[in-house]
Amino acid sequence: MTLRLTERAETVARQPVRRRRRLGKGATSAVATVVLIVVLGLIFQVCSALGLWSEADVPAPSTVLAEFGRLLGTGEFWGDLGRTALEVLLSIVFGCTLGLFAGVLFWKLPRVGRAFEPYLVSFYAVPLVLFYPVMIVLVGINASSVVILASVMAMIPMALNTTVGLNGIPPVYLKLARSVGAGPRRTLFSIALPAAGPFVIAGLRMGVVYSLIGAIAMEFTTAQAGLGYRIRYLYETFESEQMFGYIFAVLVLSCAITLSLQGVERVLATGGRR
Repeated sequence: MTLRLTERAETVARQPVRRRRRLGKGATSAVATVVLIVVLGLIFQVCSALGLWSEADVPAPSTVLAEFGRLLGTGEFWGDLGRTALEVLLSIVFGCTLGLFAGVLFWKLPRVGRAFEPYLVSFYAVPLVLFYPVMIVLVGINASSVVILASVMAMIPMALNTTVGLNGIPPVYLKLARSVGAGPRRTLFSIALPAAGPFVIAGLRMGVVYSLIGAIAMEFTTAQAGLGYRIRYLYETFESEQMFGYIFAVLVLSCAITLSLQGVERVLATGGRR
């Protein structure tokens, strides 16, 4: 009887903790983000109403939202959004997949990793937009050149973080895998990658961010379509309201990608626990 009461008390005591954890991971982050955006929007709205800057230079948030709503009804906007979203999605898939393979390869072949690591770090520090003219010559002025360079930008942090995470695995994990007769494939997917999970997820986050930055930056330079191209074009033609509407669209796209990434991380973490 005493044992049952103790178990029931422990179960009741654990329930509030689980609720707080769920609230902390999901709702708290979302609410904080919404509150921050609303507060910043109100500050800009008040400053614009007080005339601290010209409406022609920096439109009020209400004007930007109205312009964004108007853009949603134009086919040109959806064409630009579709191209940019496709470029970002392809660069995330290609870049992060190649980065994961490269990180595993550098872990399996340490000499190869030590040989390539300085070059990856150097490319990580250099703006790859500088290589866009070369890609134009090799590939042409199209979406392929944007996807290639954005994929490279996503691959480098993914490869570096994966390598660091795999190299930091305690040796006892691998010895245990060998002692139970686990093959290389099972050791990699059941022990090594889950153990290096925090670093792999960090690399995935950085890869997603850099793929978005890379795609917008390449479009901004010399592309003929996409959100980045449209922002540059509107800037050059002094159409500030429409330009800020497109900038807001980039922010919405970034938030959507971030939320999707959080869902992927949650699935990976659940799979790792199982």
